[in-house]
Amino acid sequence: MEASVLAQRLLALQGGSIMVVGDVMLDRFVDGTVSRLSPEAPVPILEKAQDSIMPGGAANVAINLARLGCDVRLLSVTGGDAAGLQLGQILGSNLAIDFHQVVDNTRPTTTKTRFRADKQQVLRVDEEITTPIDDSTATQLVSSFADSLSGVELVVLSDYAKGAVPPGVISQIKTLTRKAGIPLVTDPKLADFSVYAGADMLTPNLSELRIAAALAGDDLEDIAAGASKLAKSHELGSILVTLSARGMLLARADGTWDHDPTRAREVFDVSGAGDTVIAMIAAAMASGVTQAEAVQLANIAAGVVVGKAGTATVSPGEIIAMAGPATPDLDVAGLATKCEAWRAKGERIGFANGCFDLLHPGHMHLLKIAATSCDRLIVGLNSDASVKRLKGESRPVQDARQRAAVMTSLPLVEGVAVFEEDTPLELITALQPDIIFKGGDYQPEDVVGGDIVAARGGEVIIIPTLSNHSSSALIDE
Repeated sequence: MEASVLAQRLLALQGGSIMVVGDVMLDRFVDGTVSRLSPEAPVPILEKAQDSIMPGGAANVAINLARLGCDVRLLSVTGGDAAGLQLGQILGSNLAIDFHQVVDNTRPTTTKTRFRADKQQVLRVDEEITTPIDDSTATQLVSSFADSLSGVELVVLSDYAKGAVPPGVISQIKTLTRKAGIPLVTDPKLADFSVYAGADMLTPNLSELRIAAALAGDDLEDIAAGASKLAKSHELGSILVTLSARGMLLARADGTWDHDPTRAREVFDVSGAGDTVIAMIAAAMASGVTQAEAVQLANIAAGVVVGKAGTATVSPGEIIAMAGPATPDLDVAGLATKCEAWRAKGERIGFANGCFDLLHPGHMHLLKIAATSCDRLIVGLNSDASVKRLKGESRPVQDARQRAAVMTSLPLVEGVAVFEEDTPLELITALQPDIIFKGGDYQPEDVVGGDIVAARGGEVIIIPTLSNHSSSALIDE
């Protein structure tokens, strides 16, 4: 998929409303180094350096959706314990996620603790109860689901077989979504796929498909035939099988199928990669793209996230960069000449500037509003040296060439220029825009270059920041 098409699809899914229901858990990571064996047993001694936590399971699906720019409603059951409280606090601080937390004091919150030596996992400890929730808790869950469906464009059922969505609850969820005419995408864990009958898409991995169906062989044709047969017998719209290094295969009930091979990428950690896949699938389908194109998007997103440690997420800027967009012409003099030609035709030129390191929904929000308020939008990018002076030696994550390529792939942006100074004053002087757009808490009179556009009869427009999105948060994560 070309970077420009990919960028259009990512813009289209901004603000989409998705409901996620399923098993949430708390992922804990204990990191350190191993330099010796224990004298007590032939096992390594992990010298702990740091301890971190992040939401996992269905909660990680919700966070992936929020990172892509969707508005998310998350519904699940937790215990009334410390882990459940931590999950509620983390998810509650994300303004893009509305967490409907059903608390069952008789159950512990599922917690997975991964011990890692030099970022490589050496042990995992699970604390959980996988028996189904009781009837009272199930009634609360389904009631909350029904009350929260208004305005939802697609529902994700994220089943980790931890007991939050037993077959009886799944049946009621299917009935409610079907009645509301809302698509249902399901990540299955139960061996009997008939429980998920009628869903628009199932997303098992190959091991899960083998348990549910007898495959004639391991060739793509055999996998497609088995998946298509299951889709037909269970009235499923399609089955997306994730094939690890072989990519993804989308099989339909009518026997047709598509294969999207994996993108070459060094695999660092596959934890949570399936959550990224179903989140991208759901967001794309909710925005109106075909299932086949949604699979391409998900495959690209998965290629990014497996290169990260832990249950990671992915930003729109990383996804676009994965597609390899071409670096634009960054000649300022040439861009200034274009601006003169546009002005001669009576077109209003807008200007926005920033680091735009790891393009995220907050950036896209600002650019979308700016692009609708002018005829041609120009983006000024801080050079790598400028970013380092502003953000520190560890920044930028993406260099100026890559950031410029990502920016130019957006249909909202007409031109990109890089400036070496701490402010874009010289660039604004050269381009002479009619409008300067700035995000955040700036006052118009404090915006660099505001006097230049004012002298030409132009204006400064302050665009409110889209809360809870920042490059720093992505990098810290």
